[in-house]
Amino acid sequence: MKFFKFIFIALVIVSCSSTQSVTGLYGKCEKEYFACTQLELKTDKTFEYFIFMDVGGASVINGNWKQITPDSIVLNTFKQPKHPITTYTGKINSETTENIKITIKEAGFPLAAATVVINNNQGEGKVANTDGVVEFEAQKIHTITYHFLHKSETIAIDNPNFNEIEITIKDLDSSAVPTYLTDEVMILKNKRLFINESHSLKKTNMKNKQWK
Repeated sequence: MKFFKFIFIALVIVSCSSTQSVTGLYGKCEKEYFACTQLELKTDKTFEYFIFMDVGGASVINGNWKQITPDSIVLNTFKQPKHPITTYTGKINSETTENIKITIKEAGFPLAAATVVINNNQGEGKVANTDGVVEFEAQKIHTITYHFLHKSETIAIDNPNFNEIEITIKDLDSSAVPTYLTDEVMILKNKRLFINESHSLKKTNMKNKQWK
């Protein structure tokens, strides 16, 4: 019994020590900075993400974080998109045999000017009109890819015989400062938090925090 009690206490200590090694402030702003990013991971498993840009000023987004491996965490903001994933509906219209009609929308509005590609034929993309509609010659559809601003996504179509397809894409977060993070994975290595492959934040003293 004492042995199992010891094991339980040891696991709690290891768990606490792992959390303590992750929590804290990441990112240090230079003096008279024009841009700065800081991320505070709190002991209650919430975070505050500070982003400052010379144009637009400071923003702080909040949410929960969770350690998923010894060297990685996942972040989710409290605010989440209404449409987190892209969906589609399709049908076979027997009265239309010469063309395939694809309608693409975002948040219920036509995604005009989006470039649409079918079956990964990148050289044959077409631009959606003001109604979010694009048409192609009749053929079997396996995938549809859209490109809009800096976003792109490929959707697999389960019935290649559909000739009318309506796509509702997931909510776009096109602002310079993210509105929300959904299952955003960040890597921990050598007291650095890697937001992506090219950008990391070094762990720093809490006195360097730039917001209240």
